[in-house]
Amino acid sequence: MHRSIPFALLAASLLTACSTELDINEPYKDITIVYGLLNQKDSVHFVKVNKAFLGTGNALDMAQVRDSSEYSGEAISYAKVFRVSSSGAVLDSFPLLDSLVQNREPGTFYSPVQKLKYFVTPYTQSIPASNLGVRMFLWQDDSYRLVLNVNGKTVTAETPITNDFKVDPVDQDTVANGARVALRNTAGNSYSDYEFNWTSRADCKRFVVEWKFRYDEVTGTDTVARSISQKIGSPKVSSFVNEDMAVRLSGEIFYSAVESQIKSQSGWQNVDRRIFRGIDFVVSVANDDLHTYLTLTEPVTGIVNDRPAYSNLENAIGVWGSRYEKTTRGKRLSTQSFNELIDGNYTGDLRFCSPQDGFVCP
Repeated sequence: MHRSIPFALLAASLLTACSTELDINEPYKDITIVYGLLNQKDSVHFVKVNKAFLGTGNALDMAQVRDSSEYSGEAISYAKVFRVSSSGAVLDSFPLLDSLVQNREPGTFYSPVQKLKYFVTPYTQSIPASNLGVRMFLWQDDSYRLVLNVNGKTVTAETPITNDFKVDPVDQDTVANGARVALRNTAGNSYSDYEFNWTSRADCKRFVVEWKFRYDEVTGTDTVARSISQKIGSPKVSSFVNEDMAVRLSGEIFYSAVESQIKSQSGWQNVDRRIFRGIDFVVSVANDDLHTYLTLTEPVTGIVNDRPAYSNLENAIGVWGSRYEKTTRGKRLSTQSFNELIDGNYTGDLRFCSPQDGFVCP
């Protein structure tokens, strides 16, 4: 004979048979997190070594406790960086030392003190090889290998150094009249684009180019140096060596950005005059390791939310990569472009002038 069991009774019996406790935490596992970005212009290189944490309390509260994410001194028993040739030979080594940084801004994690590791490298060469060259402190044709021993496990990673690259001679020139930044046509009746060119070198994967507009604000007897900047583009190379690269700066977008950024400042209209000091082009570049990490951690814009986790470290997560930055400083505007800065639709009410080229500041 079949019997029907009331639904309420069935539900009650199922609930009483289940545990009333839900444990979402797995047993603790030591997960090491490492971030290190090398730049051959630096003589001191910082490496951040932390640990993941797990607990039954509020994660935000735990993040404010220093030893939740920082290892104790004895946990890291070995820490070195090795310079490695293209053939794999170890050429030099540098011990990682401990440092306490006192000025960490308040945020999700413990502050203001944070523990970092660092190593120091000597001068290697100047690029270009002259008294006017930029001093470098890493060998750009070699790789640098990180080796740590953390709680008995070996953490390793190796990354090549992002090379110096050549900016087109005309775009590098800050003196010749023919090399000026032309954002208006020669007739001065329409906007034009300025193209900035360079050639990539070894281990340059992702470039980010921005312009920086420098000027002085004069109010009464006070003069304040200011600058505004904006990204132009972020091209990526398809190969790794000697690829011609370029970005284009729109004249109208430039003047519109100057207007909007200055007018967003409190009291902008109270300035007596502004003196143009120059335009800088800042080119930042990441090697392939850093590029891949950035690509997989950028905000998702499509309908697919899942992304593979990325780390180029063995027995740790994070990134061990390299970057570089090169600046063309002090480019001047063409005559037509400068006239537009002074009298144009976007910036004509900003009281710009220049002590150069015969323009007289009122």
